[in-house]
Amino acid sequence: MSSSIERLPVEVFDIIADDLDLPALQNLRLSSRQLHLLTFSTFAKRHFSELTTTLGSASLDRLIHVANHRHLCHAVRVLDIRLLNHRDYKTLNTISRVAIFPPPKRFPKVSGVREEHITDEAITFDYVMKSKYPRRIYNQLVLALRRFCDLKVVRFRAKHAEPFGWRATVMPEGDCVFRSKCFQAVTDALLVSEVALEDFSMAKGMRTTSMSKGVNLPYSILQLSLPSLQALPHGFSSLRSLTLSIVVDDGNPRSPGWEDVLGHLIITAPRLKSLALSLDRGTNASRFSAAIIRSLSLSCRLQDLEVLRLLNCSLHEDHLAAFVSAHATSLRQVVFSDIRLVTGTWSSIWSTLKESSELECLRLASLEGTNNPVVFRKRGKEHPKIILDVEKDERTMSEMIDDLIAACDLWT
Repeated sequence: MSSSIERLPVEVFDIIADDLDLPALQNLRLSSRQLHLLTFSTFAKRHFSELTTTLGSASLDRLIHVANHRHLCHAVRVLDIRLLNHRDYKTLNTISRVAIFPPPKRFPKVSGVREEHITDEAITFDYVMKSKYPRRIYNQLVLALRRFCDLKVVRFRAKHAEPFGWRATVMPEGDCVFRSKCFQAVTDALLVSEVALEDFSMAKGMRTTSMSKGVNLPYSILQLSLPSLQALPHGFSSLRSLTLSIVVDDGNPRSPGWEDVLGHLIITAPRLKSLALSLDRGTNASRFSAAIIRSLSLSCRLQDLEVLRLLNCSLHEDHLAAFVSAHATSLRQVVFSDIRLVTGTWSSIWSTLKESSELECLRLASLEGTNNPVVFRKRGKEHPKIILDVEKDERTMSEMIDDLIAACDLWT
């Protein structure tokens, strides 16, 4: 005879199960076959809809294990791929050589790596660096991705924020090569698996005016192989959101037409609603990005684009104005941060934004004119950033932009 809790309507039972923590939910699932079945939906949604992984063999094996489960594989919606840096792998290698688990307290903790997987994870960096192509990573990802038929979001990003020592210098060459090879394997696996992605990101997410834990790949990595280029239109046909964290000033030779590579990538996703581009690291403004913005202004037309975030670049007024004008009927949110204007004035760009009748939110931060930084004044004080929000301020965007132009000191 079934218990009273087993006879509850499914909707009521789901509400109860949703309030249980993991140990309580596990105990409930073990109490009877009926309750095991009733709690499956809540259990799968809460603990398997978003999976995180490094690119170590043991971590990828866990993905494959979930993918081979005939029910759990359908629950996965988000895959968060987190890259450790060389310092993390150096720590893991040292712990592996000492072979004391749990590790002595004198060793820094590398979060996200289980003690039993330290030895396996420690060899990942050396494996990738010594391989012409990380075939093992590619093969394991393909095995998992082909079974995640409802996967919609992939984030390929750094596990931690960049170490303080990187901020004043370039990224160490080893980390740059490691991330580039991993990105190549991940994108190849995504394309061959024919995953219908809706969101692809090279960062954990967006703060108000900056990216969080962006991977900062060299721009040259976007020059994909011919098979990948041919598969890209199909792979990106359902894409709604694209976030790219790249470094244009990567020191690599520039072949003719290099500035068009980013535009060729973006136009393979014609249904994009959100586009975020960071073209340099930290708060730097890339010197060579002006050519890329010019190319985008000439070739990129996204009829559904609602959100535009542009960070860490240099550009010319007329090129950015042309891009904004081309998407004036659809834009609802715009973020400009850490941008240096090479020619023209910011007031002209803001005037162009008035054409966007649907614009609801405008965020501006750390902008430079042709001669001096832009200073925003609010309530008699100077600020490096400002937010114009139609809903919050209860004014039209056109009125607020007019006030912005009048109130700012534009030393250009």
